[in-house]
Amino acid sequence: MRIELVSWLFLLSLCYVLGQFQRIWGQNGPLYESTKQLIASQSSRAGRIWNETQQAIYERSERLQLAKDTLDDQQRNVSARLELFFDSDYSAEWRACSKKHELQVAHFNRELVDKYSICRNSLDHIMGHFQQEIVHEADFLGRASLEIAGISKACQIWQLKQPGLNHAGVLICTVAGIGGINQRMSASLVVCDDILLEMVQEDLDTPSCLFYHNLKMEFDEVFAQIESCAMN
Repeated sequence: MRIELVSWLFLLSLCYVLGQFQRIWGQNGPLYESTKQLIASQSSRAGRIWNETQQAIYERSERLQLAKDTLDDQQRNVSARLELFFDSDYSAEWRACSKKHELQVAHFNRELVDKYSICRNSLDHIMGHFQQEIVHEADFLGRASLEIAGISKACQIWQLKQPGLNHAGVLICTVAGIGGINQRMSASLVVCDDILLEMVQEDLDTPSCLFYHNLKMEFDEVFAQIESCAMN
């Protein structure tokens, strides 16, 4: 998502249109209506951009939270199985079968805790970055539509309905106001896009978490072998 910046060429062309409007339509007020429509369309556009950004933020944050919840569930499953493995109340068959994999399980115990911490920390970092940065930027994007709409009053565009008033000043105020808000929106969207992209990349499919996921599958296979051995 990007917003094109309002250029000075647009300002000059709008001032040129001012002269044409005044020459052709005189006091009928088409310049006022055109400016009013410009503000309304830009305000509506800012609203659409915010709605799209808000939806993207919600989807990414939900995906990240799901990744964290899935990771925590996996580690709880690992912890429960490790407790079973080291339970002294198990049968002689279980102890005999588990003895064969004792070194492997000890290795998994250390590595899974370590890799879980690395993966969890990376997800926590992304969530922290999201909360610190994107919330601030999103707050402005959420206000942008109303701020553009407020230009009508701030720049006193009602003056465009009456001849002999400072029409050029009103137009400069209007275009500069819209351009300033659009520029601020553009900067906010850059920040939001970067963070949202980071939130897409940093999930369970990235190296920091994929290693943990693969290690857990290996552990599950070993544990299944122990269970199968104990039942035979």
